Amino acid sequence: MTTRQWRYHPGKLLASLAVLSMPFAASGPAGAGSFPEHDIMFIVPYAPGGGSDQQARRIQAGMQEALGVTLQIVYKEGGGGAIGFNELYRAKPDGYTIANVVVPNIIVTAEGEDVGYKPEEFAYIGMTEQAVGALMVPKGSKFKSLEDFVAFAKENPGKVTVAGVGATGEANTKNLTDLHGIEISYVPISGGVGDMMPMLAGNHIDAGVTSSSHAVRHAETVDTLVIAGDVASESLPGVPNEPRWNYVTTWGIMAPPGTPDDVIATLDALHASLKEHVDKAQPLPTVQK
Repeated sequence: MTTRQWRYHPGKLLASLAVLSMPFAASGPAGAGSFPEHDIMFIVPYAPGGGSDQQARRIQAGMQEALGVTLQIVYKEGGGGAIGFNELYRAKPDGYTIANVVVPNIIVTAEGEDVGYKPEEFAYIGMTEQAVGALMVPKGSKFKSLEDFVAFAKENPGKVTVAGVGATGEANTKNLTDLHGIEISYVPISGGVGDMMPMLAGNHIDAGVTSSSHAVRHAETVDTLVIAGDVASESLPGVPNEPRWNYVTTWGIMAPPGTPDDVIATLDALHASLKEHVDKAQPLPTVQK
């Protein structure tokens, strides 16, 4: 049996994503028994208002309509997503507890010691949406462009504060700063982007690195200096690209290890319709090609 490698590297992200997105074979008929018989708990491993919360809210109505039960959203934030991932890992594998999966976050957080879960052991239902990364600053910031940001950081090493979500945000921020040869002070946000946006809005930090979907959603309070990849975004007109910055965030749904195949098949059958529901609800910035 081949051992899966879950080390995060920007150039290998899409390969890891392909593994997580593979459909699971079902040994029994879809929906065998009477699943679901009661409400399903959906764990969001980050703070309210972040990307995972937004994804959950976009798919909630579609899942409830398709399954005929209520999708109860609960927040288990902290540890850059690790607390919520652990909650799901320990949950009863009966299909009544599911959660967001965020790539590469689940891979990066698992690299620490004694994190309590193994990414490859979850039952992955499918991926629903993607967005490229972005560097954002508060409205009215002295940084009007990436060039301004880089020039100031070079003249003032370590003086610029840039926030990101846990170890994943740190890796993506370092990738960008290394490309431009600058040194900043990284501010880790363990609870997620929902905790970061008020810090940006209140000018408590100089900049934030996160998914460009947040730059679109919070365009009234932040300006976007640059987005990752070489594809311009219709959702962020006029914002330049950094083609060398390989940063994509992908959201999906997963269940605890050992969840029965027939239950996974029932949930997986929703995948295509959920993607359509998400796309209609709120188109996201162009995904890097």
